[in-house]
Amino acid sequence: MGARERFVQTRKAVVELDGIKALIMSDGDDWKPPGVKVHAVSDPTASRAIRNVDEWGEQLAELRKRESELEHFIGTTLAIIEAVRSGLGSDYADILDKRYIDCLTWKQMDVAKSTGKMKAAIAFDWIDSIGISKLLRGEVEV
Repeated sequence: MGARERFVQTRKAVVELDGIKALIMSDGDDWKPPGVKVHAVSDPTASRAIRNVDEWGEQLAELRKRESELEHFIGTTLAIIEAVRSGLGSDYADILDKRYIDCLTWKQMDVAKSTGKMKAAIAFDWIDSIGISKLLRGEVEV
């Protein structure tokens, strides 16, 4: 996978991780028993207990596993951004950080869109020319 693809996947991972964290924090509150239609007054406590026993434990385990995978992937990308900061400078690293970690649009960033795209492309080429494994070892010279 090239640098550009990695950063595009990182942006998607950040969005997915935010959703997972929100679901975990809300304790899966958007859950409703499948196919149940009752015309009487519902009992939210009983409904929640059924959900906790039947489904939430399994869902939570899967969510925690995915959360860990995403955090590892994003963490590696953050380490690459720090290597860019060391090798190319803060301008390039800040663009990658804002665009792919903070998920900002080009309009929200403090840089012209053409300049931002150019600097990101330079950073991607630089990352690809050195290689991610070397960058993670701290080697920033081409």
